[in-house]
Amino acid sequence: MQSLWSYRHLILSLANRQFQIRYRQSLIGLLWAIVPPLATVFTATLVFDKVARINTGDIPYPLFAFSALAPWTFFANGLSFGVPSVVVSQQMVSRIPFPKVALPVSAVGTLLVDLAISSATFIVFAYVTGAGLPITAIWYPVLVTVEIVLVVGLVLLGSALDVFVRDIRLAVPFLVQLWLLLTPVMYPLSSVPADLRPLYLLNPMTGLVVSFRNVLVAGRPPAGDLLITSVIGALVALVVGTWYFLSTERRFADVI
Repeated sequence: MQSLWSYRHLILSLANRQFQIRYRQSLIGLLWAIVPPLATVFTATLVFDKVARINTGDIPYPLFAFSALAPWTFFANGLSFGVPSVVVSQQMVSRIPFPKVALPVSAVGTLLVDLAISSATFIVFAYVTGAGLPITAIWYPVLVTVEIVLVVGLVLLGSALDVFVRDIRLAVPFLVQLWLLLTPVMYPLSSVPADLRPLYLLNPMTGLVVSFRNVLVAGRPPAGDLLITSVIGALVALVVGTWYFLSTERRFADVI
């Protein structure tokens, strides 16, 4: 990690390059960080609130969904852009000596801009709807930090595996869709049958999503035991992902 810090300027340069590539020749540019979650909120409100009649208590459904969609979008995009980051940079990997961990880390770092924009959009949305932000929103940076650790860990593991098994990258969109359905983003955890809830609690995003919703719209602190599971899951992902990436990194140039 000390070597990684010495290459911090490279990481920033890579993140800036990826950011520019993403929005180059785009008609609406950074609005792509806003449009997808808003469109998803609209669609989810139509399906889950108007049709399925999901009960969210005193919280309006659009606010209920948006509070979890901003962090979920960061998680999903982190996997989608981060896992292929080493393979798509094969020219650099095979020709330039540098810590390859800079590639997945910079890919995740680029998405922090999108997260900041979508978070700001949520704040505006909350005040426009009259709900505002409760004092418990001060927990938000802590929860984001836990999520970043989780995403980086999974991306390190996935990007290293993708070098040796290219099916990993192809499977990511499918896995992300399944993960969304198995995470209480569009519906409350209380609506999950009691016999299935233990399985949900194994998902580190469950505790994060419930905690984000607690601190942003319910005015409650993070979801205690659920968040502990998320923290443990994030740390395990970071340790395993870092170990596997660094132990296989020297073989990347030969395989890629």
